[in-house]
Amino acid sequence: MVTGTAGKTASGTIECTACEQKRGMNEANGTAGKAKLPKCRGRHPHLDAFTDCGIDTRVMLIGASNLWFPVTQSVVVMPVTSPEEHDRDLAQQVRIALGDKLEQFADNPVVNRALLEDKVPAAAEMPDERLIGILDIARRPGEDANDQNREWDPIELLVPEWKYLLHDSLADGRRDDDSGLTLSRRDRGPKLPPQISRVLAVESLRKVNALIGFTRIDEMDRVADVDRRLAPLARAPRPKWTVANEDRGEGIFLQLDEEVVGDWEDRVYASQIWQAHYAAHERNFRNRSSESAADVSHETRLRPPRYWLVHALAHILIRELAMTCGYNAASLSERLYAWHGAEGRPPAAGLLVCTTASDRDGTLGGLVQQSRPRLLERIITAGLHRATRCPSDPICSTRTPSDPEDFLHGAACHCCLMSSETSCERANRFLDRRFLINLPGSSLGFFDLPQ
Repeated sequence: MVTGTAGKTASGTIECTACEQKRGMNEANGTAGKAKLPKCRGRHPHLDAFTDCGIDTRVMLIGASNLWFPVTQSVVVMPVTSPEEHDRDLAQQVRIALGDKLEQFADNPVVNRALLEDKVPAAAEMPDERLIGILDIARRPGEDANDQNREWDPIELLVPEWKYLLHDSLADGRRDDDSGLTLSRRDRGPKLPPQISRVLAVESLRKVNALIGFTRIDEMDRVADVDRRLAPLARAPRPKWTVANEDRGEGIFLQLDEEVVGDWEDRVYASQIWQAHYAAHERNFRNRSSESAADVSHETRLRPPRYWLVHALAHILIRELAMTCGYNAASLSERLYAWHGAEGRPPAAGLLVCTTASDRDGTLGGLVQQSRPRLLERIITAGLHRATRCPSDPICSTRTPSDPEDFLHGAACHCCLMSSETSCERANRFLDRRFLINLPGSSLGFFDLPQ
């Protein structure tokens, strides 16, 4: 490769030392590159294998920021609340531990106990009748993996967490030995906005993060095209395990009043601002570079107004907490619970701001201390007042996408609402200060600020 005087890759020339043929690198880019470059062979160097791909190839710089995007899923470990759930979890462990031997020795509890003694001690210590029941659950056919990928929504990972956090009988400060979760109820201070109905101090938690694959060009934020875009980590179509790490930490949980959220959401749906966001989202979806974007509806990826609200609230909390809790903003992360009700899934409007560390001791307690009534009142009030002003106003406060613009935020920028990649679960998409508080020219604010 011979580089030109401009010092850019496009100005370089590829020269064959054997036949002395030459061709400029600019022919590999843009429309010319799409016509001349070969189709992808589906080669996975990390697996030493090939798959059936055939999608157009693209030229990328080594070390480019969009060369590799990890696809991860995370869960906060919660206590098991029902015998049925406990049996399903144990059966899943047994199914993985026994593998092909599950059917071979299904009716022989003695053999199964010996096989499970080291891998699943809880099952090995059960009486014969109880163990046979767990084996029967493990033998039941599961859903087809392809059907699961098409229909499964990551929200399902959050639903058990939300259901547990809604329990009124949560013990104050009592640590659950199995999950490591310690919760304490906090009284609502008199100056806390009435729209916030519940506060929990999460004194300790365990968060498990699993790597399930990776993508190139653009990150994975749609479930419907997992089969097309997700590069696997193993040759097996459905590996039995994946790489994961466990972090320990602390946090603050806030729940919003569902009735108030529902009434506010009706107003937002009827507003011109939401119609502009809806149209911009559709344009963004169609303009994406992923070839599989045409196979799914953009509405499956658009988050409801309550998500925008909870997301904006989480960001102002992270900014304020970073000044008082002893952790910088990049060390704090959000976990958002915001969806409409569905079968087996109650409606949700809440958030968890947490910090985690990979060491055994976890974190130092500075964040959870900010959940005390007087401190939390001050943090939320200051954050809401700070959101009323931005150094980029009035440009920021009146920003609304219009054709052909396709950005996925409104009144939000890095001066007022956006945060670092380590803190935000949506890469600063679906943010708008106008849904949080009233701004000039807008009356869609969820919170009423005291004068």
